[in-house]
Amino acid sequence: GETVTANGTLAAFDQTTVSVKVPGRLKSIGVDLGTVVSKGQVIAQVESDDYKLRVQQAEASIAQARARLGLAPDGTDDLVDPEKTATVRQARAVLDEARFNRDRAQKLVEQGIIAKAEFDTVNSTFKVAEGRYQDAYEEIRNRQGILAQRRSELALARQQLKDTSVVAPLDGIIQEKRASAGEYLAAGAPVVNIVRMDPLRLRAEIP
Repeated sequence: GETVTANGTLAAFDQTTVSVKVPGRLKSIGVDLGTVVSKGQVIAQVESDDYKLRVQQAEASIAQARARLGLAPDGTDDLVDPEKTATVRQARAVLDEARFNRDRAQKLVEQGIIAKAEFDTVNSTFKVAEGRYQDAYEEIRNRQGILAQRRSELALARQQLKDTSVVAPLDGIIQEKRASAGEYLAAGAPVVNIVRMDPLRLRAEIP
């Protein structure tokens, strides 16, 4: 075999800066310079109490939104037929009664039993009931939209709670600690630098 001697530096195959995804005070950091870490390993923890409260608040908002639709507060099925809700049923009953009175008044005015002015009053009542029925239907649709929004807020709150755990994105070695426990960090603030030295892919940078 032949041997070649050269001067150079070994460069890392891969490296990354691990940052926090959510703002908060750094509760703990479980690694130090030179610590070997695995992908997915929790290396630091942001205080999570505030984020747990946000999850609870979002869950309470969903329960309230479901109750306004006549659904069980702790259910997961958000589908509802507006026609089966109490709000729309009540408006429908008033509308049906107003329609019946209008139809009856129309026949009576055609027979000359009542004056047209009386029919106009009954007809106006019908139109008001019709408008209130439409309003009730739209109100249920609006409540359904609010419930969907509350679901999104809960998903976001749960994701933020999950993001309080800072995990290693790859297998490697801690090259530098850039934050300490007790320090308040903004979203995106760096915590550590990780390098991965792949023995099969190290390259010699020869000047």
